[in-house]
Amino acid sequence: MLSYVFYLLGFSITVFTIIDLMWTTLWVDGGAGWLTNKLTTAVWKIIKALDNRYIYNITGPLIMILTLFHWVLLLWIGVTIFFAGNPEALINTSTNEVISGWELFYYSGFTLFTLGIGDYTAQTLFFKIATALVSGLGMLLLTFGASYIISVISAVVEKRSFAGSVMGLGENSIELLKNAWNGKDFYQLDLILTDLNSKITQLTQQTQAFPLLQYYHNEDQEKASAVAIGVLDEALTLLQYGLKDQSIINLTLVKATQSSIATYLNTVIARYGKQVKKVTEIPPPLDLTALKELNIPLVSQKKYSENIKKIEKRRNQISTIITIDHHKWPNT
Repeated sequence: MLSYVFYLLGFSITVFTIIDLMWTTLWVDGGAGWLTNKLTTAVWKIIKALDNRYIYNITGPLIMILTLFHWVLLLWIGVTIFFAGNPEALINTSTNEVISGWELFYYSGFTLFTLGIGDYTAQTLFFKIATALVSGLGMLLLTFGASYIISVISAVVEKRSFAGSVMGLGENSIELLKNAWNGKDFYQLDLILTDLNSKITQLTQQTQAFPLLQYYHNEDQEKASAVAIGVLDEALTLLQYGLKDQSIINLTLVKATQSSIATYLNTVIARYGKQVKKVTEIPPPLDLTALKELNIPLVSQKKYSENIKKIEKRRNQISTIITIDHHKWPNT
């Protein structure tokens, strides 16, 4: 009777771990598995409580390592408990004696993470089949884990590439707009916005597909995607709400890019969920003085401040993700 308890418990732990691993790595819209979500949330809370920027910068890799480690450990434990249902079915080929508890643990791990070993062998058909299945399962799931790591790292690189593309146009929104103004209009931004719009959409999809991506942060403000989103959105906000003559911009493209930003913000905020305390203070509007020197047809500062009140929610979301990223609002 006790053997069936071991079989059931070991099988349950193994299946639960497989579901959590596949949920996290394969289900694009599912987010992290239940166990992975609990683990990453707990680690994130601890790091926030420590409030150390050096630890904060390695949050992403740390959480990734812990996630992989807990999958490996749980699989190992589950398989060991399953084999413990009948340890007499496993013997040491050198002595023909039944293996001990630690040898059982070793056999389970070696079978799970390699093709097996000749020092120990299964004696019954049931355990021979189980050993073969465990070996195949281990290789399959470890492949999933390795592929997931590569995908996340690739997404991190693209995330920083997006930030570099934006910050290369200007360290803040005023500088970006100055560089984009040709003396007549802002149409030279069209190709740039088309490219950035595509990158933001891709970034949104990656954030949705890889829940661990949100924990990768960068101390360098020029490589921080949250700051880049703030710089770009503030520039687009001025183009939409601060110009007297909107014929000098491609308004459709501006709105499309802002729509992509809004979708990205909602995705990021939803990913953090209750883990993050939203910023209540609305960032100050851009000071238009520097732009008026370039003879750009702008509304008054007062009128502009009134116009952007309708998008306070989005600006609050941007301020929130910038704060989470341990950076300051880029235009202050």
